[in-house]
Amino acid sequence: MAFDPTLCGEAPSSQNTLLTALLCIGTFLSYLPQHLKILSRRSSDGISPYFILLGTAGAGSNITNIILLQYIALECCAVQTLGTCVASLLGIAQVCIQGCMFYITFVLYMTFFPEQNKYESEDEGEPEEGADGEGVSEEDGTAAGWTSEARSLLRRRGGHRRATVEWQTALWVMGAVVTHASICMIMSVLLVTMVGPYAGPTRTWASLLGLFSLCLTCMQFLPQISKTWRSGVVGALSIPMMLMQTPGGFLFAYSIAVRPGVNWSSWISTFMAATLQGVLLSICLVFDAREKREYAAMGGVGQRSGDTGEPADQAVA
Repeated sequence: MAFDPTLCGEAPSSQNTLLTALLCIGTFLSYLPQHLKILSRRSSDGISPYFILLGTAGAGSNITNIILLQYIALECCAVQTLGTCVASLLGIAQVCIQGCMFYITFVLYMTFFPEQNKYESEDEGEPEEGADGEGVSEEDGTAAGWTSEARSLLRRRGGHRRATVEWQTALWVMGAVVTHASICMIMSVLLVTMVGPYAGPTRTWASLLGLFSLCLTCMQFLPQISKTWRSGVVGALSIPMMLMQTPGGFLFAYSIAVRPGVNWSSWISTFMAATLQGVLLSICLVFDAREKREYAAMGGVGQRSGDTGEPADQAVA
C-alpha cells in the first residue's frame, strides 16, 4: 500500500496537543531526579538489574510499536504545515522521550554499579605449600599475616578475583538490552523497506511488539518491588521521580489512546506501568518514613541510606 495524502486528516485537537506537549516536558523532567540521585550518590545500589532489563526492553518495543503504527504521521509531514506536523508527531515524541530517558537510566546503572559488588576473592587464608596463590590479592595476603615468600609468590602469580553473581547478571542484562534493540531496529527497517510500512506483516510486527512491551511492563516492577521489599530501604530509587510519574503515567496512557491510528497495544503497557509504579511508590514512602524516624531517633547521627553511596544494608543500622 502506497502513501495516500488524503489519509493524513486533520491535526490533533488543540487540547490534546497541549496535553501531549505538557506530558513530553513532564516525562523528561520526571526522570531527572532519578538520574541526579544516581549521579550524586555515584552508586546505583538498590536498583534491580531485572527492573532495568524489563524496562529497557519494554521501552524499545514501545518506541518501535508507536513509530510503525504512526508511520503515516511521519510521511504526512511532507504535505502538512510545520505546526500540524509537529502536533501530529507529539505522540511519537512522547513515547520516544520516555524510552530514551529509561535508556539513560540503564547507562547510569551500569556506569555507577557499586565497585564493592563487582568482584569477590576466589580463595581466603594463607596458601598451602606448593599452592599458586591465585584468587587472593597481595593486600589480602599482607593483612592475613602471610610470610614474605607467600606474598612474593602471589606477586609473581598475580591475584585473581571472580565476578560476583550480581555483576555477571548486570553484564548479561547489558548484552540482552543491546541485542533486543538491534533486533527491533533491524526487523523494522527490513519490513518497512521490503513490504512497506502499511502492509499486514509490518502491522502485525508492530502489534506483537506492543504485546511484548505489555508483558514486560506487567513484570517490570515486580523484581524492583521484591528487591526493595526484601532490602527494606529505598536505596538509589528516586521518590520524587515516582511521585511525578505515577499520576503522569495515567495521563500518558490516555493521551496515547486518543491518537489516530493507535490501538490498545500502544497504551496498555503505559497504564500497567503506572499502576505497578504506584505500588512501588507506596512501599518506598513507607520505608523512607521509617528511615526518617530511625534517623531522628539516633539524634541525626550518621547517614541515611538515601544520602550515601554505600550499600543499603551497611548504611542503615
